[in-house]
Amino acid sequence: MNKHLAWLALLLLPGTAFAYDYPTYDRVEFVLQCAQQYPDYEYYGSLYKCSCAIDAIAKELKYDDYVESYTALRGQSTRGEAGGVFRDPPEVQKMAKRYAEIKAKAGKECLLK
Repeated sequence: MNKHLAWLALLLLPGTAFAYDYPTYDRVEFVLQCAQQYPDYEYYGSLYKCSCAIDAIAKELKYDDYVESYTALRGQSTRGEAGGVFRDPPEVQKMAKRYAEIKAKAGKECLLK
């Protein structure tokens, strides 16, 4: 009986769903940007698949690492001298590549094409 109560207590603990939880704003922003990339999906289908993708990413990256990696990848498309900060340093390239790989893996898991 006590063993069952212990399992029930563990299931009801709030905040244990994700090891690396992200702020709601960032999750929503990701889902909306993702849904725009996949306009062929039914609206709710894209929301579901994109929500799945950010959940998968959150399992792989701590929030601070996500912000840095996402920024590194997005910044690489910045033109001119200002973009050199994101294109040139090997550690930034490595972060961007890792994020791109994690995002692609999440897309496959969540059936995003």
